[in-house]
Amino acid sequence: MTHGMAGLMPDAESRHPIASLQDEQDGHASCSGRRATWLMSIQTLSSSLLRLMVYVFLRWIPTSIVVKPIPIAYLLYLGAYLLNRARSHEPVEQNERAVESVTANSNPENPAVSTPSQKGTAQSRDAKAAAAQAPGNCGRRGVLVKRKRRIGIFDALFALLFGSLSSSSTLNKLVLLLNTLAFAWFADSVLSPIAFPSHWEHHLHFFRTGAIGPTFAKLHIRYPFPFGESAYSSNESAPITSIDGLPVYTESDPVILSNPEPMRVIYREALSNSISSSSPSKVAVKEAHRWERGPLLRLTPDSDWTATAQLSDLWPATEYEWSVVFAHNHTRPREERVQRFVTFPDPMLSRARAGTAKTVVGPTAWREDEDQNPLDDPNHFTFATSSCVKPDFPWNPSQFILWHWLFHLFGYGRAGTSNPAVRNRIQGFDMLADRAIESRRRLGHPALRFFMSLGDTIYADVPVWGGANISKYRNLYRNLFASQSFRRVYEKIPVIGIYDDHEAKNNWSGGSDDEDIQAAIPVATQSWQEYIGGANPDNTLQEGTREHWYTFRYGDTAFFVMDVRKHRTSMEHEDNAGKQVLGDKQKVALFQWLSAVNSSSTTFKFIVSSVPFTSLWGGKLDVDGSKDSWAAYLTERDELLEVMHYVPNVIVLSGDRHEFAATALAKRKSEEEENESYTLWPVTEFSTSPLNMFYLPIRTLGQENGRGATGQEKLLKYIPDGNVKWTEFEVDTRDHLQPIVRATVMVDGKEAWRVDIVGKPVVSAPKQAVGGLAKTLLELLGFKSRKWF
Repeated sequence: MTHGMAGLMPDAESRHPIASLQDEQDGHASCSGRRATWLMSIQTLSSSLLRLMVYVFLRWIPTSIVVKPIPIAYLLYLGAYLLNRARSHEPVEQNERAVESVTANSNPENPAVSTPSQKGTAQSRDAKAAAAQAPGNCGRRGVLVKRKRRIGIFDALFALLFGSLSSSSTLNKLVLLLNTLAFAWFADSVLSPIAFPSHWEHHLHFFRTGAIGPTFAKLHIRYPFPFGESAYSSNESAPITSIDGLPVYTESDPVILSNPEPMRVIYREALSNSISSSSPSKVAVKEAHRWERGPLLRLTPDSDWTATAQLSDLWPATEYEWSVVFAHNHTRPREERVQRFVTFPDPMLSRARAGTAKTVVGPTAWREDEDQNPLDDPNHFTFATSSCVKPDFPWNPSQFILWHWLFHLFGYGRAGTSNPAVRNRIQGFDMLADRAIESRRRLGHPALRFFMSLGDTIYADVPVWGGANISKYRNLYRNLFASQSFRRVYEKIPVIGIYDDHEAKNNWSGGSDDEDIQAAIPVATQSWQEYIGGANPDNTLQEGTREHWYTFRYGDTAFFVMDVRKHRTSMEHEDNAGKQVLGDKQKVALFQWLSAVNSSSTTFKFIVSSVPFTSLWGGKLDVDGSKDSWAAYLTERDELLEVMHYVPNVIVLSGDRHEFAATALAKRKSEEEENESYTLWPVTEFSTSPLNMFYLPIRTLGQENGRGATGQEKLLKYIPDGNVKWTEFEVDTRDHLQPIVRATVMVDGKEAWRVDIVGKPVVSAPKQAVGGLAKTLLELLGFKSRKWF
């Protein structure tokens, strides 16, 4: 019995061939497991970083820092995923082939081991056991097992959140799809200014009203290829005498294709009038007026097919309608619609000023006559300011180019609405239009007389700077004006503004030593002039030079819009008398303007700066708030405040910091006043931004920063959060003893703060002759060292 069983017992020193195979692969198992662990770690880490960076870029801040790391992280994830997938199949196939080979040749010298059925059963059992223990079939730490294992909820959530490899092939494919979508959303956001077709050169048409005065209006038009692209692509040396059978000619030169003035403005008083009939300069229009011939429009590729035209000799506080026609036959283009504007009221009708009062900053009783704001009243009007605009931010997945059209099929996200499925959307302008335009239709006119952009109208260097190439800058402006959100505003109310740094390159200044900046300034300012600056009020204080700062007035309120970039010296220079923001000519012009408005009956004086006038931005976490602002040019700022201190009712408007702050400022104390405390802050600043851009949760503004520590500046209100901010200013000087500017801060479409600035009554002072004995700049400009408050 024992001897018989001995033939069936395996030799103690002999091993089954499959077991021997497992021993041979033990060395490979540990090495394979280590490689698999590294691959899984790379896959999990790259997936997590990819998702984090894409979220930050699309929803928080579209920084250029992550533009290159995001594609790298996606490629790392994709490579690790494919390698892990390949390794999950290769060892199982190798083991199966090895098992089949071994079982087929096992135990050839002992056919009496068992019957064929027993032999097959034993081999099958051994093969399964070996395959289950083969080194290629590691668990979660190594290569995927061939045997399917039910995945737990925790493992599934972990894989979905961090993109790690799991034992479920379906879940792995889902994670791959999610990461690919995240990368595609990022690519769509970066490329949308280039890929979005409505801003291509031959697509974009717009007609809008720019600067307005009592007797004039500036019109801004873009009409590319008036006679068709094919006409302009033909041989310029062979003139075309007709187009569609109609003769082509100008007033002075017949039939040439290269007609630089192919279109003309026509205008007339509006058929219906929504202005108060109490206007002494307005007679109700009962019959249609005939169209008047306006100026010709010079449309050429040199100006990217943009042109401005000024209508003069208009009636104050009068509504006009205008259109454009082809100069050769006076037919109206199919794309054009009749536009309307209302001229400013006559400033000579402002009420006389008398009396005295003390300036107070603080809330007062709200006078519920906001709707009774007639457009012919020079003492009562409303305007709004903000800065920093980037379309499609924060980015919404419904805007994705592969499926946004699907939302349109169901009526969601149609152009001209504020739905997030609209591409090239600017939610700040949508919210502004909903509040100030659409909600005021019952009044017959918008609540705002104009909107003033305080800079960063485009972001030429976010997320990637395209170089000193004018076509890149023009492309971004076309993208801006193609936005249906912006159209809802600029087709209804005048839009004027000034540039800041991102219209060219971050933190640029005219005195910079950076070669890229110096190369970018000419093309950046030219493209800005074509799309924004050309519609601004003309610079009447510096004739003969092309300066971008300007002045204008509405009734008894005056504005001076400063250019704080072109003449600025480098921020790295030592702060002394040679370090300037305005330059000598602009500073003298500002002082002359202050002298003029101080000696007239002008009540409120608004001074516009694209960067903050206050020095309260700073601290340890600050990046450039204390450098790219007036805080780095305190010597020149003190010089300006010394003059502003003696001019009543000065308000500074600024932007740039992606936060809102209201501050009160005073002139710097003299040596004799060092021991006295600050009791009056006659200058008030409102800094508002962004209109549509990121904000940071890091707080960098505080009373302890800059001149706030000395008491020269006083923080009134600080609102850092919100992707959309603008401030509305209702100027009301109807009560000459208590003139008021009511500031309403809007954050994400909702009112966040309201304050009344109660001004000082202004009395027209007699002009004083400037004598040769004047020894200071203040005396030369007519200012006396006397107490105003």
